[in-house]
Amino acid sequence: MLATFSFAPTARAELPAPADFSVSYYVTDESGEFVRPMVERDLKQSINRARCECGQRIGIQIQAKDGADLDTSARIQAFIGTQCPTAESTVAGQFLRCGVLADLLAANFLQGVTSAFHPAFLAFGVDPSSPTRDVLGAETMLGGACGDVTGETSLWMCDPSANSTANCQPEEFFYGSDGALSQLSGVPTIVYDFLPPLLDVSNLSVEPGDGGVTLHWDVPSSGDIAGFRVLCEEAATGASPGLDFPTPELGDLPDNNHYFTAGNLCGDAPFSTVKAAPEDVSDPGTCGNGVVEAGEACDDGDDNGPEGLCDEDCELRVSPSLHALDWDHVCSDHITFSSKGAAIHGLENGKAYNFVLVSYDLHGNPRVHDRVVTATPDGSLPGPDGGLEGLEGEGCACAADGSGGTGVLALSLAALLGLARRRRR
Repeated sequence: MLATFSFAPTARAELPAPADFSVSYYVTDESGEFVRPMVERDLKQSINRARCECGQRIGIQIQAKDGADLDTSARIQAFIGTQCPTAESTVAGQFLRCGVLADLLAANFLQGVTSAFHPAFLAFGVDPSSPTRDVLGAETMLGGACGDVTGETSLWMCDPSANSTANCQPEEFFYGSDGALSQLSGVPTIVYDFLPPLLDVSNLSVEPGDGGVTLHWDVPSSGDIAGFRVLCEEAATGASPGLDFPTPELGDLPDNNHYFTAGNLCGDAPFSTVKAAPEDVSDPGTCGNGVVEAGEACDDGDDNGPEGLCDEDCELRVSPSLHALDWDHVCSDHITFSSKGAAIHGLENGKAYNFVLVSYDLHGNPRVHDRVVTATPDGSLPGPDGGLEGLEGEGCACAADGSGGTGVLALSLAALLGLARRRRR
């Protein structure tokens, strides 16, 4: 959520104003090099769990504008995090202290300050045991990594010497994502979302046809689903059918038509890493706790079951690559959020296939439906349109009883209240 701390009016008369600075964020590549400036869609819809788990850093440039009335001998501290003014002045409060991006004389900001940071700094403060708070420090330890959180924040800046109290106090902050001040001053904010969709489809079924299948499902009445993809594999071998749907590039502008996983973005080689305090595991050593532990091939928590991707004994019912939602298994194009069915073409008659349905939100966080369905295309049957209209081409995914277009199911009040209880995939 957008921070709500209000800067003291008296402090703004003595301190620099937010309008004295230009702040730009950048998309980076695997090596952390700046690729392009972030635009509004990047800022609001790109920072997801996969990018956090892969450590795709966010580049930043802070530039004091020409004519800015700065005391060049004053210190300016810059932070990345949530509710930094409150965290800096509270020893044991709700928020952990923010990561330090810069601690420099104001004169440096006239020349411009450039840096980058791991996405986890947006959501999680620095653990009290950490020996450093530097966002680029190898030993900096956060209070969390890329867990189930969502919010909106920005760069924060302060002058720690504006009063006689050590460190920055709330009244010494002059730049940040305060609701009213940031909007008036054009402070860019970043929305981060590390949560999968809240609600799921129901009644997933599949019908075979000539050279393909038709899937049907019921959509929830509310939720934050932006779209779907169908994934499939050969039931006997786990091999991908090789339908070759385009996959997004790391630096692409978000189009809300793809889901992202760390395995697909960076494999087992994160671009950058950050230390984090260990998370508590409920019922350690128990199948069904949502954590893959020794002796388990998988653990999808509440989604474990006889029809799921992972069974009650934490053994896989599908191939490891399908369970990991590998892009090679994608068998459909983007399916609009209100769709209730899809036809999949380009499959071999007489061969059994497993199918799973993946929903994703505007940030591309995926949630797989907890049921695997299986069907065998048959040349003696009609084509796999199944009553859906407007089907063309291999792997075509088209709406049945859906309005089409782009968008997302509206969140009800009950859904919003349930955000904190969204389960991890």
